[in-house]
Amino acid sequence: MKLKIGDYLIVLYILFISIFLISKIRVKNGKKFIVNADGKEYEYSLKENKIYQVSGSLGITKIEVKDGRVRIIDSPCKNKTCIHQGWGNHIICLPNDVIITVVSEDEFDALAQ
Repeated sequence: MKLKIGDYLIVLYILFISIFLISKIRVKNGKKFIVNADGKEYEYSLKENKIYQVSGSLGITKIEVKDGRVRIIDSPCKNKTCIHQGWGNHIICLPNDVIITVVSEDEFDALAQ
């Protein structure tokens, strides 16, 4: 079976779309991140390497910022799933009611959209 020019174009198209989609799911480096903890909202910078502490419904959650990325390094919850999530744009600790969201430079406020 011999491939035709159309077959090559389809393969190139699929390859291009795959590369585009993979580039969109990388961890974003934003300027700041928002922490919703136990009904309160906090905003922190991603530009300074630092460890933050926020109080959730079970106790203190420690959040590390390093090289423009964010992760949870300690939490009072039982299963520690939030710690195992690692570096990310959205990190959630449901038992302690803590949600972290990285805000990218290209994201707009919901009212502006």
